Amino acid sequence: MPSVFASLSHLNQSRDSAVNQRRAQRDLVDMVSHITAQGRTHGTRIINISALGLMCRTEAPLGMGERVTIWLPVVKDHAAEVRWSEDGRIGVEFLKPIEPRVYEAMLSLIPPRQTAW
Repeated sequence: MPSVFASLSHLNQSRDSAVNQRRAQRDLVDMVSHITAQGRTHGTRIINISALGLMCRTEAPLGMGERVTIWLPVVKDHAAEVRWSEDGRIGVEFLKPIEPRVYEAMLSLIPPRQTAW
């Protein structure tokens, strides 16, 4: 007889389909930084990050496909591409993943976020 809970597996999945399609788990963080695009620098607050990319809040008018650099501890200015933009938030994918050893060193310097976005 199947378990009563077997049909509830969908509850462990996020309602945001993009979360379920990520190639790497994101770490929740709370860090002020800056992002540079088209020769201009803009303030940003990083919300979550992985070795492959991040999500941040910014007022910069950035569109999908735009190339940017974002300042990160240890890594410094890291090249990325905007993958999506919505309501003052953007998701970027790094052009080169951050190596695991460097990622751990960087993450140790970034304050963790206490609650999900």
